[in-house]
Amino acid sequence: MLPFFLVLAITLGVGVFAAFQLRSETGYVLVSYGSWVLETSLLGFIAAVVFVVLASFYLFKLIRLSVSLPGRWKSHHDRRKADAAQLSFERGLLRLFEGQWKRAEVELVRRASDHHAQHLNYLAAARAAQRVGAPERRDAYLQRVREIAPKLDFALLLTQAELQRERGEFALLRDTARSLRQKDGQHAYAMELLAESHAELAEWAGLRALLAEPPSRKALTEARWRELSSQAAIELLRAAITAARLSELKAVWDDTPADVRALPEVAREYATGLARLNADAEARGFIEQRLARQWDAALVRLYGPLHAEDPVAQLATLERWLQEHGEHVVLLETAGQVCLKNKLWGKAKSYLEAVIATAPTPGAYLELARLSELTQQPQEARAFYKAGLELAAR
Repeated sequence: MLPFFLVLAITLGVGVFAAFQLRSETGYVLVSYGSWVLETSLLGFIAAVVFVVLASFYLFKLIRLSVSLPGRWKSHHDRRKADAAQLSFERGLLRLFEGQWKRAEVELVRRASDHHAQHLNYLAAARAAQRVGAPERRDAYLQRVREIAPKLDFALLLTQAELQRERGEFALLRDTARSLRQKDGQHAYAMELLAESHAELAEWAGLRALLAEPPSRKALTEARWRELSSQAAIELLRAAITAARLSELKAVWDDTPADVRALPEVAREYATGLARLNADAEARGFIEQRLARQWDAALVRLYGPLHAEDPVAQLATLERWLQEHGEHVVLLETAGQVCLKNKLWGKAKSYLEAVIATAPTPGAYLELARLSELTQQPQEARAFYKAGLELAAR
């Protein structure tokens, strides 16, 4: 729309041009209505018409401006409030990133109601309240988000879970993670949070059931999945050992995935359980099968004290391992223990002395001391006990 002064200049220009054209003949206009008679020159009439049109136009514009003034003022006021709210939100985020938790919370909440995305204010304020140790305010902010933006329930629950994780509220974290999984059963992070809460709460059966679900292997890294799976299996095996339930021990082992059973630490725990629950024959068979596939010194140590109906076969197995793996200290010491248990004094002494010559251990000295006592050599027994204690002390 043309500015007023430009319209005025154009009008004056047209008037001057018309006056110049009509300088010789001004013309005559007569308007009669009832008893009213108007007589004027053509130029005057044109000027009057232009004036009335312009006056009417700008009067209408003035009236419209007057009517819209309250709305314009309100719009301007709202815009200023929105700008102030946006500035306050940005300051609050900056304080949050700078670690100024109290100032961040104040800035984020102060003008939250004027911000176009106030749910973001309250989500960030909940994090700030968490940092200053105010769980009541944190929960209040999260509840406010739930009220003003119910469609953001998943993001809200995820934020709540992370805050509970930071404060070590693992029972609450478990419940929140379950709520997340009800909304999205395949969500990787929700599954990770639930697995972590089970582990922290020592809910090993629940953890094992969760990890058995196919999506869990995609949700967690392979290393993390193996770590948690082995931890759950070991703790469940230990619980069966403590309860002295052999059937439960075997059931836990059978329900453990094959790639977890292949882990050395899990196999050791199962072999230990079989030995402690007097399933010596099964323990021997298990250890022999494992060692046929993979060497494990810890399993060899477990093998020695196991009772055998045929000690000669047990010793023959150890001697075969010696041929396959060389004169490993653990194998020599275990062979000495088996010989000593079966009263093969000469073989026991040769194996144990080989340990002392290769890499002395307190256990080898102890077995030699026992052998000396059994063969009526008290002086040698005392010397071996002393040497073993000195080695153990070092």
